[in-house]
Amino acid sequence: MAAGKVDEMTNRVKWQAHQSSNMEMPENTMAAMRYAWELGGIPELDIRQTADGIMIGMHDSTPKRTTDAPDFEQDKLISQCSYEQVKLWDAGIRFSERFQGEKVPALSEVLAILAENPEREIYLDYKEVDLTKLAALIREYGVEQQVIFAHCDDENCKIIKRLAPKIRTMLWISGGGTPEGIAQRFAEADEAGFADLDMVQIHLRDQADADSWRYQVQPDFLRQALSKTSEAGVELEVLIFHFDSQSLYALLDMGIRRFAVDEPKRFVETLRHY
Repeated sequence: MAAGKVDEMTNRVKWQAHQSSNMEMPENTMAAMRYAWELGGIPELDIRQTADGIMIGMHDSTPKRTTDAPDFEQDKLISQCSYEQVKLWDAGIRFSERFQGEKVPALSEVLAILAENPEREIYLDYKEVDLTKLAALIREYGVEQQVIFAHCDDENCKIIKRLAPKIRTMLWISGGGTPEGIAQRFAEADEAGFADLDMVQIHLRDQADADSWRYQVQPDFLRQALSKTSEAGVELEVLIFHFDSQSLYALLDMGIRRFAVDEPKRFVETLRHY
């Protein structure tokens, strides 16, 4: 493919650097945010709130899995910790010594970078924050149009849309890890007319015995979902926990142009070969 065509394809495909199972960077760190932006993608930040009301990037409800928090704090809820405590933890060392010194970022730090770089975007995956305060903070930094709010409950998407109408919203659908659950949840969103949604994300997990098609969710369903979302003016995104060139090319051939990935660099390299 000619260089111009390669650039056109990589610019048309939008992708999220999924955090909680990211294989290339320590999750929910500024290093991970910069990495995704530099590769041309959109980082995700899982957001929680400390006891003193500071919103931070953290997927889990405790710091045990991702930081070097001392033993007496490892099982403590983030909502019970002060921001001063959180700032002492190293959020990179458990991933690799190369990232020793990375800290848990405050959401305000990330939004400040967005404000200085209007071409950049971010997904905010809601875990546990005050939505009114979240909307106010985003408006304070003037970055509403750069934010994609993501959650599995469309009621929260509706609330944030009312509080900050320029924020885009994404309903992510895992369906309890089953194709039937995904189909049911998607049907509910479809029946509601995808109200207050800009995107729908479907989780694609591998089949136990994949042959020509890698994922549990079948191609026919994805084609129907793409058709329904397109008709409603909503974008369809797929979270691919694993992929190879065959599976990614099949999704691209289907017309899907939004992805969430755990291996950003490998995804970009595979995409450029498409």
